[in-house]
Amino acid sequence: MTIIGEPIEAIDTPALTVDLNLMEANIDRIHRATLGAGIELRPHIKSHKTPEIAQMQVRAGATGVTCAKIGEAEVMATAGIEDIFIAYCLVGEGKMRRLLALARRLPRLSISLESIEAAEQASRAFADAGLDLDVMIEVDAGAGRTGVQPEDAVAFADRVAEMPALRIVGVMSYASHFAYARRGEEELVAGAAEEGRVIAQIARTLSDAGHEMSRISGGSTPTAGRYQRGCGLTEIRPGTYVFYDRNQVDIGSARMEQVALSVLATVVATPTGERAIIDAGTKGLAQQVGQVSDGYGWLPDVPGALVYKINDEHGFVDVSEAERRLAIGEKVRVIPARAPTCVNLYDWIYAIRDGVVEDVWRIAARGRNT
Repeated sequence: MTIIGEPIEAIDTPALTVDLNLMEANIDRIHRATLGAGIELRPHIKSHKTPEIAQMQVRAGATGVTCAKIGEAEVMATAGIEDIFIAYCLVGEGKMRRLLALARRLPRLSISLESIEAAEQASRAFADAGLDLDVMIEVDAGAGRTGVQPEDAVAFADRVAEMPALRIVGVMSYASHFAYARRGEEELVAGAAEEGRVIAQIARTLSDAGHEMSRISGGSTPTAGRYQRGCGLTEIRPGTYVFYDRNQVDIGSARMEQVALSVLATVVATPTGERAIIDAGTKGLAQQVGQVSDGYGWLPDVPGALVYKINDEHGFVDVSEAERRLAIGEKVRVIPARAPTCVNLYDWIYAIRDGVVEDVWRIAARGRNT
């Protein structure tokens, strides 16, 4: 794009931008801390959906990547990522056909399993094709989402182990309650330790029952970089750490000055002295999965300004407590509440270094929700 080399102000709005200096620092810090603790990193790409960023993560030492959907995995395989884990319930003949096609393209593919129905479908599809598939037993460690209950894990794994073409290689869990319910450094460090202890205990039970547990997988962004050597996990799957967002700031896992992702927006109206309108609404700024932060966007360059309401095309900015008023035509950076859902609203992300557009990346897995 001809915008490369131009100042950030030359970008038409609303637009998604990433500060390369901050993102590279975030990747380096979390990878160093994780690998230094003897834990492998298998980052979740649903947070960025961008091959160029996934490749940066692999170059920084990630074992491979985690995807939520087959569509994301197909994009990452096309981009040359060779080790992909799909941490989601895959059910249905259509999914099995695509999973088989993906397995034929990749040196290493693994999936999670948490139901007999899904296990039987995968077993049948791969056995008929004469292929084997690595599977991770998903266990609910207390988050109350998906996963077999810990007391049922051995019986479930025993049944999966009897199915042809499936090879159990470990256990995985998403223990969000050890991360997103915590606030501040001390609580997050304790949450990381407790998560490792709980998942490792489940893995020991499975191992004692004769199942291979070479991978013990957990992790999330709030606890990323806070695991200690010997915590019980062998790998973690954080995603938002490459960007961070306002949720992560309010949880205490990052500082505002570490947030690399922002939406560039234009002030289109100033109806009153207390309210300004920007051109980023629900189609440009993210909703939250949970009510972590009070608002929808924060203007880091205008302290005190808060996006307090969003319509389809309008962002309502409260400037009553801002250090200055906003002017019509002014372009402002807005920190979203939640990065992953914000990224999925855009086709392109502008890579900015020192205020200048260095590159423009297609968010190739954007909308690949099947």
